[in-house]
Amino acid sequence: MNSFLKIKKKLLILTALSLLSLTSHAGQALAQDDVKESFVNSGLISISDLYTLPSKTNTIVFRIKNNAARTISQIYGWVYMYDKGSDGKGTNFVLLNNPHRGGNIIKGNPHRPRKISEWSFPLLRKANIENKEISYTLRVHTRSIFFASIEPRNEQDAEPKKKE
Repeated sequence: MNSFLKIKKKLLILTALSLLSLTSHAGQALAQDDVKESFVNSGLISISDLYTLPSKTNTIVFRIKNNAARTISQIYGWVYMYDKGSDGKGTNFVLLNNPHRGGNIIKGNPHRPRKISEWSFPLLRKANIENKEISYTLRVHTRSIFFASIEPRNEQDAEPKKKE
């Protein structure tokens, strides 16, 4: 009878954990839908149309999705500021960064395949946050993406297996 209670208790705990997992994933999906973020596919990576201009640093942060089969270690890109036209096309593109200085990964390290990470790119001139008619974009060439020499361990392999 004692083993039956232990099994019943384990099943109850597993059911509760699976329900918690389902509700947390549903909340994440709703939060992502509210933002209406879209990614522009450029081969090995996809770049989000949303960006962040931190007020304390002279940088710009882009969300980048890794479409490659390997872990990305470094990205070199060109950050442009441009005027939004009435027809939706950009005009007056101005280079804002030194493309020879790569971006820094700030969230999602290491940048594994099929994952989204945030990359910060240092700017040479101060970004204009107040002007809503100005927008920013990131251009990355496929030869400006560098991969890790040695792939890090998978998260699943890193956890020690429990003996039952």
